[in-house]
Amino acid sequence: MSFTGVRVLKGGVLTLVEDAGRWGVSHLGLTQGGVMDRHAWAWGNRLLDNPWGTAALEITLGGLQLEFLQSTWCALTGADMQAQVDGLPQGNWQSFYVQAGSRLELGFARTGMRAYLAVAGGWQTPVGLGGSRSSVQREMLGGQDGLGSALQAGDLLPLQGIAAHTLHRRAVPDDWLPDYSLPLTLGVIEGYQAEQLGAAFRKAFYQTDWRLTAASSRMASLFEPDDELPELLRQATSPLVSEALVAGSIQLLPSGLPVVVMAERQTLGGYPKIGAVCPMDLDQLAQQVPGSCICFKPVDPMDAGRREKAFLQFFRSG
Repeated sequence: MSFTGVRVLKGGVLTLVEDAGRWGVSHLGLTQGGVMDRHAWAWGNRLLDNPWGTAALEITLGGLQLEFLQSTWCALTGADMQAQVDGLPQGNWQSFYVQAGSRLELGFARTGMRAYLAVAGGWQTPVGLGGSRSSVQREMLGGQDGLGSALQAGDLLPLQGIAAHTLHRRAVPDDWLPDYSLPLTLGVIEGYQAEQLGAAFRKAFYQTDWRLTAASSRMASLFEPDDELPELLRQATSPLVSEALVAGSIQLLPSGLPVVVMAERQTLGGYPKIGAVCPMDLDQLAQQVPGSCICFKPVDPMDAGRREKAFLQFFRSG
């Protein structure tokens, strides 16, 4: 019996199967994982009437090439990678129909870092621990092979059969389109340790312009000062008793440099934390290229909570 689905011709720089993450496993020391940019991922699925949690391909930097052995509807969101189907350009942040036998080719990101390719019904890769399809390479979980591997040439990705007439071309409204080229300020929900760090330390931290380093990954975003690190931030910080880390936690290394933990964060950490980046701002951070200038500012936790609640209600309501 011949395979129907998608064949990978080129895996690109880094392409992973990702969904909303692997919940309920932190007590085992396993990361939550999942998509880095929920905003782009959620819109891709919404354009195709896929429910919240549906797996998509997270394409970092670009270079992915696929051959469709089965017709289906697709949606591409996030970083602009100049997608083409059989040589014909396809717009970003919209859905499009791909005929069996066609090839989808992505270039390399002109803006942003990560694009998301969703298909109608979702990628039908194995469901693993925590009821998730998400790939975590270091833990060898999820993905198309169940071992967290990035896509490689020759891989086969199963699809869910869907009739062409069940969907139509859609695009994300302009008001929802992010501009990844704009300077980014990350909102910080301060935690209980912020007061212990002192007002002077917090002021110095927020007044410093930071740059994202090339060492950043799906595990954490690392920063260095745009100029000289203020002397106050150089003060050695004493390790604390390890405690649970939420996505966006801002850990302060003994060097004074901040680290923002991301989707594949470790479950525990003992470095002092000034607080956590607002969940929706993490989506923007996931699209920043190394060298981007980034600032932090404290925000009202209630305002951040309302934004997050509105986001989840919108995308989970279907």
